[in-house]
Amino acid sequence: AEAALKGLEPVALLALLKHPLLRLGRPPEAHQAAIAALEQALLRGPRPRPGSDALAAALSSFRNNRDQLHRSDPRWLIAGDELDVAAQLVARLGAALAPLETLAARDHKLADLAKAHADTIAALSADGADIAAFAGHDGIALARAFDDLQKSPTANSLSVARGDYPEVFRTAVGDGPVRRPETRDVRVHIYGPLEARLQSIDRVILGGLNEATWPPETRSDPWLSRPMRRDLGLDPPERRIGLSAHDFAQALGAPEVILSRAAKLAGAPTVTSRFVQRIAALAGEARWNDVLTRGNAYVDWARALDHPAAVTAAERPAPTPPLAARPLKLSVTAIEDWLRDPYTIYARHILRLQPLDAVDTPPGARDRGNVIHGAIGDYTKLFAGQAPADPLKELLSLGEKHFATLHDYPEARAFWWPRYLRIAQWFATWDMARRGDLATLHAEIRGELKFTAGTREFTLSGVADRIERRRDNRYAIIDYKTGAARTEKQVRTGLAPQLTLEAAMLRAGAFKNLAAGSVVEITYVTLKGGNPAGKPIEIEFKEGTPDTQGEHALARLKQLAATFENETTPYLSLLHPMWKNHYGDYDHLARVKEWSLSGGEEEGEE
Repeated sequence: AEAALKGLEPVALLALLKHPLLRLGRPPEAHQAAIAALEQALLRGPRPRPGSDALAAALSSFRNNRDQLHRSDPRWLIAGDELDVAAQLVARLGAALAPLETLAARDHKLADLAKAHADTIAALSADGADIAAFAGHDGIALARAFDDLQKSPTANSLSVARGDYPEVFRTAVGDGPVRRPETRDVRVHIYGPLEARLQSIDRVILGGLNEATWPPETRSDPWLSRPMRRDLGLDPPERRIGLSAHDFAQALGAPEVILSRAAKLAGAPTVTSRFVQRIAALAGEARWNDVLTRGNAYVDWARALDHPAAVTAAERPAPTPPLAARPLKLSVTAIEDWLRDPYTIYARHILRLQPLDAVDTPPGARDRGNVIHGAIGDYTKLFAGQAPADPLKELLSLGEKHFATLHDYPEARAFWWPRYLRIAQWFATWDMARRGDLATLHAEIRGELKFTAGTREFTLSGVADRIERRRDNRYAIIDYKTGAARTEKQVRTGLAPQLTLEAAMLRAGAFKNLAAGSVVEITYVTLKGGNPAGKPIEIEFKEGTPDTQGEHALARLKQLAATFENETTPYLSLLHPMWKNHYGDYDHLARVKEWSLSGGEEEGEE
């Protein structure tokens, strides 16, 4: 009911789809592939619009646009037949939820809401003539609760808002007792004091022997004094203590009795029950110590379950896959991972594991970067030959096209679109100023550089955001960043080698339709939409030039590739992390929090 009335929020929807009683006319195992496809396609990442109709429309849109996904996106691997069964599941789900989803957003009689709720549960759990939710002991009790609600005069006169029904339903049926059927041949029973009086038991464990629990705390009545309670024939507050003492004494008559209590409650020390203290005083120190010794044997056994005999610290993983499994092609952006965290290369390119978004993740920095970077990249590519008459108009038109992907998330669009307007105004001015000294401009241009590593050939690939050829035939490499730009130190030391490797590729003539040439400038352009909206950050090296730094980065890459061509070289985790408190997509697989907290190595920027 809550999932339907709240628009099929992803977490509630997944809880419904994975419920063991879900049938929708088919056995539970028949839905597993459809649920997995639906979860991966739509429910991980930003949520779709509310309602089963919107869910079906989002699934259809995903099917139509699936080929536009990057090949590294795990959603691209969802097969067409899997999307077919997911669409069928959504259709069945929409039909089952119709009694609740079609209710108008106004007040309804509680009995009518309960009937729609019961009809929905029956449709969700129906498998032929059988209704799983209303079968068995618990199901019969649930059906009886629905029947009572629908026949109740109060429920037929009480109006409830559609959105308030889940809480009202819990309140209405939550306190109803449902006795479990008696199970024969059970050797352990949990009794209350009243039930325990009527039983003959071989071994009794008395739990909660703390003050204010056994005996219960005596509370004075704020409205009736003791004489008033006596005149009215009411029991004095201390009577509960007498009853507790009676139950305690009667339980002690069992052949074997174990007295137990919590030494601490919510971290605070507790006081031993006065009954236990009185027994200890009457038994004497020697006899009571014998009691404690026998009891400590049980305590030691319980502690032994929680404390293994030996705990060994986890070691940093060092996988060494065979040479044939090691990658022979990486992009310039993956080289940074190879340098800083080789385990990422192992997990992504050897094990071929792709990270999944969390369920119901709101649009974040990655989505913002995709739409802004996409619009600016398209503008650079479309107008590489000549600037348009109205650059701002074209930038806004391209922005509308890319921001259309946020149509289902108006909050994100409302926050990011004003920033894009500022970025577009700034970029139009910056771009026109750059074009004055250019011979040609190239955008989103691909390149590959091959070299020998060990006994095999390695391929370095890359896609440059923007390459400018100046009138003196020297080049400038520009990279658009919606996040933080790399620093000169990170680039110079080789820990952020993307642009220096692109410079080496350009010098070698590795980019398509570009002649080899010298690189005179590498620049990051940050596009954040704040104040300022954008900012060019040219990397001015303290040592060398872009050409020499490119050659240095390429030489280091060749050395790195040759090192990993040795099968004994492991893919270590977090070898040179950028931030000591940063955790990546695969650090849970590398068990970073275990070995790093137990003496594992830590290396920072230096």
